[in-house]
Order: sequence, then C-alpha cells, then structure tokens
Amino acid sequence: MRPLHPAVQDSPARPRAAERPITDRSGPDQTQARLRALEARCAADDRLQRLTVECAGLAGMVAACAELTGKPVVLFDSRHRVVAAAGGGAGPERHPVPALDILLGAGGPVSLTDVVPVVIPADPVNGPPRRALVTPVAGLGDHFGWLVVDEHRSSLRALDDFVARRISQRLAAEYVAQRRVAKVAWNARAALTRQLVHGSSDPGELKASGEYLGVDVAAQRICVYVRCDRELADSGDELADVMERGLDAEVLITRGSEGILLLCAVDPATAAAAAVTAVKNAVTEALSMVWPGSDVTAGVSGATPPDGLRRAYREAREVGLCLDRFGRPGVQRVLSVGDLGPARLFLANGGDSAVRDYADDILGPLLSGDGSSVDLLATLAQYFDAGRSIRLTATRLGIHENTVRLRLNRVHVLTGMDVAGDPNDQLGVQTALLVVRLQGHPAFSFVDQPGRTVRDDHGEQDGRPVRTGDAVRNTA
Repeated sequence: MRPLHPAVQDSPARPRAAERPITDRSGPDQTQARLRALEARCAADDRLQRLTVECAGLAGMVAACAELTGKPVVLFDSRHRVVAAAGGGAGPERHPVPALDILLGAGGPVSLTDVVPVVIPADPVNGPPRRALVTPVAGLGDHFGWLVVDEHRSSLRALDDFVARRISQRLAAEYVAQRRVAKVAWNARAALTRQLVHGSSDPGELKASGEYLGVDVAAQRICVYVRCDRELADSGDELADVMERGLDAEVLITRGSEGILLLCAVDPATAAAAAVTAVKNAVTEALSMVWPGSDVTAGVSGATPPDGLRRAYREAREVGLCLDRFGRPGVQRVLSVGDLGPARLFLANGGDSAVRDYADDILGPLLSGDGSSVDLLATLAQYFDAGRSIRLTATRLGIHENTVRLRLNRVHVLTGMDVAGDPNDQLGVQTALLVVRLQGHPAFSFVDQPGRTVRDDHGEQDGRPVRTGDAVRNTA
C-alpha cells in the first residue's frame, strides 16, 4: 500500500463520523423527520443500485454523489491527484474544492481501519474555507484514494454522510474490479509477448489472441532487453507507458528472470536505422524518468518482422549482457546490436578477465588516459564508425586528412596494429575498442550521444546504404 499522508494513519486521535454525527435540522415532529430521512436513503440506494447496473465507472459514481448531496464532490487517488470531479462548485473557475493536503492537514489523523466519513472543520486562516466531508476509499487491505464532499451551497446533512459512505464502498469495489481486470489483461499481453518472441505452434491462435487484445501480431518490432533487479522489473509497466508516449507506438512488455523484455512496434515507412535510434532515445529517456540513478542497462535489437523476433531477443540480450559485464557499475547505458556488431558474441560468452586482457594487449599503450592517447582512441573510433573513410573521419573530427593519417600511423607505431591496411589488425582493434567503449571511455562519448543514428546490421548508416565492399562493416 502506498505510504499515507502524515495526517492519515490508524489512530483514534480524530473522532470518527459515527462519534460526531451530522444531524438534520428537522421540525418538532421527529417521526416525520425520520420518515423523510428513510425515504431519502431509499431513493439514494435506488440511485446507487442503478449505477451498479449501468456500470457507470468512477466518474459516474462521483457525478451521482454530487447529484444526491447537491454539493461539489471530488475523488482523489492515493497520490492526491484528482481522478474525477462533479457538482457546480467543483470546477476551478468557481468554488474549487480545497487541496487534499490542506484537508488532511486540518483534519488530523483519519482512520483507514473503518471506512467512515470524517468532517474536516473550516479554518479560513490556516485550513479549508468551508467544512468538508472526507471519506477514505479502501478495500481488501488497499487504500485507493479519498472522496471529498465540499460544504458549498448547503450545510452538511446526515444524508451526505450516508451517500458518501455508500459511494466510497462502491468506488472501492470498482477499483478492486479494475485492478483484477488490468491484471488479467496484463498477463494476457505478457503471454502474447512471450509467444511472439518464442514462437507459437498455432499461428491462427496467435492471430486470434492479438485481435482480442488489440495487438497487431504482424507488425515489425524492435526488441529491448532491460537488465534490472526484480523490484524494478515489477514496475516495468510504467517504463513501457513512458516509452509508448515517447514513441507514439505500441510497446509490449513481459518480465523475465534477469529483467524485462519490451517489444516496440515500428512504422514500416521508417528507415530501420532511424527506428533503432528512436527506440534507443526513448529507452534512455524513460529510464532516467522512471528509474533515475538505478543500475540498469538495456540492449536494443534491430527492426525485424515477427519471424525474426527470436533472433532479435537473443541479440538484445547479448548486448545487455556485454554492458552488464564490462560497463561501469551504477551507470545507465543503452546500446544497440548495431553499436557492438558480431564481436558481441565474443564479449558475451568469453571470460571476463580474458576479454579485458585481450583489450589491454591490443590497445595497452593507448589507455594511459593522457590527452594524446585519448585523441588517438577517438580517431580510431571515428575511423571505424566512418567506414574507414579518411575524409569523413577528418570532417567529423574537424581536422585535416593528413592529421588522420599521421594518427593512424602513430597507432601502428605504438601498438603494432596496422589499422589502415591489415584486415586482421582492423578486426582485432575494433574488438578491443568495443571493450573500451563498454567501460565508458571518454573517447567514445560521440557515439553514445542520444539522437545519433548509427550503422545497423542491414548495411545502413543514417538511413543510407553502406558500401558492401568494406571488410569491417560494424561500428566499434
């Protein structure tokens, strides 16, 4: 259950409504007064019964409460946000209901053990300008929110207490029902996500499930494997919601033993490299918003049709494993399969110490951290990222082409690796650069910038074809 407002706790310090009744100002004939009160309660019960039959929902119940009490009514959730409001004074342009924090602060402790309406006294100086009737909405051990009836237009009556109590009970039942439906729907979508990734023995059944859940099973998708602990994984649906809004596309989610798996729908009119970049940016932004400062890494696959999702899942998981094994702890990183290339297989499955020793053996003289070595590493990274084009490397670095050649020759002298002419040395250096990049070396800051489009496994870079004659086609 969500932690409650400091003024909201199970405490007898605040008299309950049952101990401080709201009395009707009736005439001398008490019998007639009681009869009218009973008739009013019966009419209210009939109205509430129709709400149940009509499946009015939360907003319909709040509107009925305002109608029956003749007062402004607002439903707040457990985070003190307005869910629904009704009644002449509920709008912000006229007599707004006071903020829930003000009401709870003025009312003192309110019990959640018994869902009983409580009268919050008026305090024009430090509290609410009018009295209000506040009723917790809770059920089955969970607190869902608060129903507030504002004393505007007329004084609070015993009927208001009765209506608020009954409405809060129905609201709690609605919340419980919605939670169960949402859980069933989530489980069904999670099961469909697993079927899409691992394959289904009956394509017709898969298609029927997709139609029932409103999911296009034929859509191209990008697989995102987020490595995180179980506690974070349990809130993965919030991460998926943020990504859906950022991408304006459907995002399916399911949980696994090592984190969560996301399948992001791709517009077929969007270039593959651009789609991957958009997903990487959306993941990066969502992680910073939903789980700021958490130790989380994410691997992103290329865009693929449904029959390629099994491979996409494996690739994204390998990228995430590489980040988890060789990245800096406590730093959120998001990389795609195109960023790492085929060398990810070596990194994901090789021994940690052996891989680090390999990178030191290849690039050791360039890892001292001084300015000149950082320049040489940055030049190597740009050189491979530019498809080994001297001209494009020089343009990206803002230096002369001869300076690039001199730096590559300097690398040859220091490491013995001829990256300008030997394909075997090129492959070895690229693999070693990959390890250094995963470790977060500053020379690679340019390739990990959000919004940058990188080369993918389908021979595209920035949405344009890459020369197929290149011996090494993947970005370091």
